[in-house]
Amino acid sequence: MSDIQTNIQKAFVFFLSDARLDDLRELSAVQDLLAQGALVELEPAPITSTQSLYYQAFSGRIPASFGFFDTLMPRCQLPRAQGGGDDYQVVEVNSGRDAAPRLLPDILRTVGWSVDYQESSLAELAKQVQALTAEQPASATCKIVSCTLAAGENRKALAEALASARSWVGQDGLLALLVGSQAGRVEHFVNVNNFLADMGIIERDEQTNQVNWQGSLAYYAGHGQLWINLLGRDPQGAIHPQSEFEEVTETLIKALPSKLRDSDTGATPIERIYRKEELYSGEYLFCAPDLVIQFKPGFAPSPNSSLVAFDDTLFTTPEANTTSTNGVHPSSVKGFLLASAPAFVPGRVASSTAPLIAGVPSLLHALGVEFSDVDGTAVSELFSEAYLANHPIRSGGRSQELSEEDEELVINRLRDLGYI
Repeated sequence: MSDIQTNIQKAFVFFLSDARLDDLRELSAVQDLLAQGALVELEPAPITSTQSLYYQAFSGRIPASFGFFDTLMPRCQLPRAQGGGDDYQVVEVNSGRDAAPRLLPDILRTVGWSVDYQESSLAELAKQVQALTAEQPASATCKIVSCTLAAGENRKALAEALASARSWVGQDGLLALLVGSQAGRVEHFVNVNNFLADMGIIERDEQTNQVNWQGSLAYYAGHGQLWINLLGRDPQGAIHPQSEFEEVTETLIKALPSKLRDSDTGATPIERIYRKEELYSGEYLFCAPDLVIQFKPGFAPSPNSSLVAFDDTLFTTPEANTTSTNGVHPSSVKGFLLASAPAFVPGRVASSTAPLIAGVPSLLHALGVEFSDVDGTAVSELFSEAYLANHPIRSGGRSQELSEEDEELVINRLRDLGYI
């Protein structure tokens, strides 16, 4: 339920993609917002892909909460109900294993707010915001505009839109820039499958350039997935569960970060390899990739490697100023929340980066809205002591402990999806 006594009756949120704060600082409207509001950088969880970042930023949910880890998935790792089959072909998936998570507009409507959500181009942004703010609402109202800031576009429209939104919300309302991601620079593409073939982990038919799956122990797919070719799970599995699985897993974790290197420069592109249990938990852990590769800043998986294919060379150099959100280091695609409201400390800059899923709960907490089914927690450093005294921060996440009823629901869901 929402706090009916909150003073905030109007809120305007700009949900932006591919926006860098350094590129926006020159705008006077952004400078004013920096002086009047609070700022925190937001870093996503591995694996980075455009759709996953969108869900994290706009729902406050972690990927494991609804079984969404990557936009690209091997077909054989999908439930049969979603097209899973007997081949390793990589397909595009834009939602999770269950219903997609509720987004910020849905959460606000649930607690009684009137929400007007629209998408806009930067060229039309100022005009669209002026239309949205032409009338004064009779009840608690939030206007949300989603916009991508393409490189090279004139940012003047954003400044005009911010000015209109500020005039509409007034000093007692909430005005926010919530940025889900920015594109990170890519200096080198890496094909992990090339290296796995060189190591003998993948058995490769040199004539057809295809993978001999029955002789392959593991493979790379998507934007950070490393799958063990497991007997009994994968169509042509080669690795027995338990001891063999653990041996291959441990070998990959130890060998790849040090052994995979650029022979010309000596550079090692892999920062770390995570077991899925280190990153995820909950009812959808079973459909997470066995291992997750996190590349160092400046490196990204090659397009061919994402499709379980090979390149002519292990490393390829893209054109200058190439950027991507897919498979790059999370710190390279950080977003941010910049917001002013009576609850926030004017001019406050958080001392450390928060998870990307903290943006939505921070906005909800500033609006005096009680929420649930959100994994992130509001960033306490942004709020005044007086506000926190009357509005203590509570976690909106669900317990990871499953009741007997929940366990039965999970089992039934797995059966419906074709896993059991």
